[in-house]
Amino acid sequence: MATIIQLKIKDETGNIKTENHEIEEIRLDQYIGMMKVVNDILKELKGNEGLIDLLNYVGAGDDIPGKNLDQDFVIGIINSFDVLAVRMPEKAINLLSVVSGINSEALNKQTMTTIMDVYDAVITENDIEKLMNRAKKSLALTKSKIKLKSLVNKLAPAPKETESEPEATQA
Repeated sequence: MATIIQLKIKDETGNIKTENHEIEEIRLDQYIGMMKVVNDILKELKGNEGLIDLLNYVGAGDDIPGKNLDQDFVIGIINSFDVLAVRMPEKAINLLSVVSGINSEALNKQTMTTIMDVYDAVITENDIEKLMNRAKKSLALTKSKIKLKSLVNKLAPAPKETESEPEATQA
């Protein structure tokens, strides 16, 4: 069920109208857009030690006993939103625009309370842990199928194509 957010939009003449906007689960096109923005942000924050620590922690994988990789990654990303909002507000609003489906120009004219309502709605409507678990399941299935196919090919390689023998002609 979508979360409804009320946006106040001021037109050129100064008239204010209220629009309702539904925040729903992200679609594939939004995910692609989100990843592009995240990639841009990572490029710009490459020297940020906090982000480097987060990525190193995530990159350590299962080497850290008792570590819940998915949860720690999600928490790290969520906790970094305030860094984005302070250091890179345009990128943060762009990211929020992509995942919410609300025009960034309209977002820029909202109150901070409304911006946080939109952010909360995006988090609420998109069960990040569920999405990550689903992605892991699909990736594991793909990996097992690739390994199985590789194993089958090793055990019973496909017959090599040989030149066909010329058919005997009757005399």
